[in-house]
Amino acid sequence: MARRKAATSTKVLNTLVPKKEQASRDIQTVSKEFLRHCTIKGLSPDTVKFYEKELKGLLKAFHELEVSLDDVRAMQTEDVENWVEYMLKNNRAVSSINARMRAGRTFFNFCIKKSYIDKNPFEGVSQLRKRHTIGATFTKKQLEKLLSAPDITQFVGLRDLAIMLTFAHVGLRLKELCSLKVQDLLFDGHGEVNIQQAKNRYARRIPMTKRLKTVLKAYCEERGILENDALFVSVENAPISPRTVQERLKHYGVTSNVEKEVAVSPHAFRRTFCRLKVEAGVNLFVLQRLTGHSDLEMLQRYVQIYGKDLEQAIEKGFE
Repeated sequence: MARRKAATSTKVLNTLVPKKEQASRDIQTVSKEFLRHCTIKGLSPDTVKFYEKELKGLLKAFHELEVSLDDVRAMQTEDVENWVEYMLKNNRAVSSINARMRAGRTFFNFCIKKSYIDKNPFEGVSQLRKRHTIGATFTKKQLEKLLSAPDITQFVGLRDLAIMLTFAHVGLRLKELCSLKVQDLLFDGHGEVNIQQAKNRYARRIPMTKRLKTVLKAYCEERGILENDALFVSVENAPISPRTVQERLKHYGVTSNVEKEVAVSPHAFRRTFCRLKVEAGVNLFVLQRLTGHSDLEMLQRYVQIYGKDLEQAIEKGFE
């Protein structure tokens, strides 16, 4: 009986003793911990850079709004709402605001998992609605103007034609093109391009068109055997940089006069690839495999704009 009373007394005493408060953690320090967590988790370097860039911009804006960054627990939903208004007043693009919001929400979810906070301040703050549009694409005539612009009697011209034709006939991204290795090309049979460094980490195989196969074979013969295995190289035989590719495309956009009508860029080639495939009636799931899109949302926009099913259906039912 005495033991039972002693236990009860101890329990009562424990309820009277205040718990030690959790140490405050400044957001800058926790954000570094979050980025380290992302790296250890195995997220791609590009994803980690995205979080780093967006969190840096987010915290800078909070500082300008005089929101305390000394304690991660101090952040409130009202601060996030004020930040959204601040961004809109400064005419920031909706896509930029939404990207930063995704990064902030993910960061504070990490803080919840670490028991630094009890509630995500981004909870209840919805993504802004944005107008779903598709950027400009090349017409077939414009595309041929670009492909006819390089002087293929010179190494640089042949390389640039191979680059533009790979963009046009494979529909790959700039980073994917610059990461291509010589061994990623197979010329046996139909021929194929294997994209290993894909954005979503899923490698994919793209069959070559006859024209692309011919041009790439000619380019590879001219490139020769080098110490590095990068497919596209500079005149110094170094792997070509993304900036150089963009500058060369811009150059041909100017010399061909296509730049006056459409801004010539890697993504314009990719959009054109999608458009031409949709217009040709390629199955949407096949197109997804070709382009490496993680979901069908973007491709469905191409179908809504460039699909031929509306023209084919409009007269039906009136016979």
